[in-house]
Amino acid sequence: MKRVSYAGVSFLTTDGVADALLRFVAALGLKQKAETVEIPAVGDRGDMVPVQLVIGPASELVSMPETSDIEDPDTSAAISSLNRRADALARPRAVAYLDQSGGERQFYDEDGLESM
Repeated sequence: MKRVSYAGVSFLTTDGVADALLRFVAALGLKQKAETVEIPAVGDRGDMVPVQLVIGPASELVSMPETSDIEDPDTSAAISSLNRRADALARPRAVAYLDQSGGERQFYDEDGLESM
């Protein structure tokens, strides 16, 4: 388990969720975007509670291991969702437009590099 601290509050979650959350925050920072996420955390009595966060380029999260007697819950869906969202930010998106000089279609990714 890992304890994640954010905005003066901390919560306990699985290693996989904490790692995927940090990866997603880093990907958002590269794109200068902010998004909301809901992730599973462990409550005071060992029950699962949802934590909602607004994360983006200025988010400063800290994740550190914590020993816990609580058995890791199945958080595979949350991990998969966070990783899928991070991967989507990493993929260049093609933009098509007509070249005004010759009417040819040009394709550029988000970084302005020509692609075919």
